[in-house]
Amino acid sequence: MKNRSELLKKIRPTIEIDNAKATESEVFQGATLRPVLKLQNDLIISLFNNYLSEHKFEVKNMTDSKKIEHINHTLKNNLQLKQLLSGSVIGQFTDEELAFYYLDKKEISKRIVMLLIERICSQLESIVF
Repeated sequence: MKNRSELLKKIRPTIEIDNAKATESEVFQGATLRPVLKLQNDLIISLFNNYLSEHKFEVKNMTDSKKIEHINHTLKNNLQLKQLLSGSVIGQFTDEELAFYYLDKKEISKRIVMLLIERICSQLESIVF
């Protein structure tokens, strides 16, 4: 049986990114975070929609810019939701990626949240407000 790291890498979508002048964190973002978020996209959207449903957010009359503002605010300020969504990303890391994450946990966590916000905001039609 193949090990967990090999299997995780095998199921991830590939994303071509030029990392020629990138820092280690930027390389990690392109090689690990973006593919994992793409893989977990349906789960991320489902979890976010469930959060909105549980908290009975009625924002049907909001403009897209207000919806984006609400998403930003929610993901930056709701610790429980932020941890849940971040955990769905971190849970897909290989052993090596997890070791790198622990070396610069604060920076990588910021990148994860930034990418989560970007991903959710880019799919407003999938969000049930």
